[in-house]
Amino acid sequence: MDNVLRRLSSGLPRAAWARYGITLLLVGLTALVRYALDSLLFKYPFLLFIPTIFVIGLLFDRRSGYLAVALSGLFSAWFFMKPAGMLWVAEPGDRLAFLIYMGLGFGIAGGAHALRRANEQLRLSSDQLSAANAEKDLMLHEIHHRIRNDLQQICAQLMLAAGKSEIGQDIVGGAIERIGVLARVYVRLRRVEGVNIVSSRDFLESLVEDIRLGLVGERPVAVGAEVEDVDLDMGVAVAVGTIANELITNALKYAFPDDRPGRIDLSFRKEEMECVLRVCDDGVGILAERPQGTGLGGQIMQQLASQLRGNLDIRAQPEHGVKATLRFPCCRGPARLDDGPAAA
Repeated sequence: MDNVLRRLSSGLPRAAWARYGITLLLVGLTALVRYALDSLLFKYPFLLFIPTIFVIGLLFDRRSGYLAVALSGLFSAWFFMKPAGMLWVAEPGDRLAFLIYMGLGFGIAGGAHALRRANEQLRLSSDQLSAANAEKDLMLHEIHHRIRNDLQQICAQLMLAAGKSEIGQDIVGGAIERIGVLARVYVRLRRVEGVNIVSSRDFLESLVEDIRLGLVGERPVAVGAEVEDVDLDMGVAVAVGTIANELITNALKYAFPDDRPGRIDLSFRKEEMECVLRVCDDGVGILAERPQGTGLGGQIMQQLASQLRGNLDIRAQPEHGVKATLRFPCCRGPARLDDGPAAA
């Protein structure tokens, strides 16, 4: 029935004069049929008008239904009730029947209109539910796809680490940190205009805060963050977070030996068509005589920067410390991270 009503309603005119004209036509045709069947229905002057009122109220609106009730009452009183040809009902019983019919007719018109509105609301809710289900299915598909790629990336990083490091603790620690970055991304994931996005401010500030609480401890090193709020694609956020995590943890490991005091600052902002991540410290700088780890972190960061279609520059500052700058195209849609593993 819903499909029938939808097809009928879509083909009917919306102008008020057209609705009222069709109402008059339908009631008039019903009166002609009733007149033709007068010999059979002479005791039932209102019988054929009731379905007409219901159909009109269902197809149009309440006012059209009320007009149908009024017109059918006029036709019944004029043609089918005594005395004929007058808008007056002589018999008290007929008058009571006429009043009951008018009340019933207005109720049928209002009920049909309410039924039509309820059907439209139900159809709208059904369409919205179908759209929401389709959106959820798409989001789940994308998240599963991204999780698969992220797990492949972690596996590739572990394989690379296993081939370069003889210290298992370093491998496990690095993997835990990168999995933590993924967890922060998924916690802050939201969907806008069909795209899974992450707020850079919420994500990176929480990352810095977690590093401060977990790694700095009692050391005299301050870690700060100044982050502009930019919507990042989920894959981009994973890459940016991994690079930021690697840069800050490297600075904490190597820039401040022997409890040297200092500061690490992270900034992220949009500069024209690029997003720029900077991590600066005022530590001892890059010292050739001091080992800086296995080099695995640097390879991972460079590979992620390449997948972002950007570049990562790490250099000593003129006075002291190290400044790392990541630049990549700042587009939420096209600038998504490639699906391939981070380490080949």
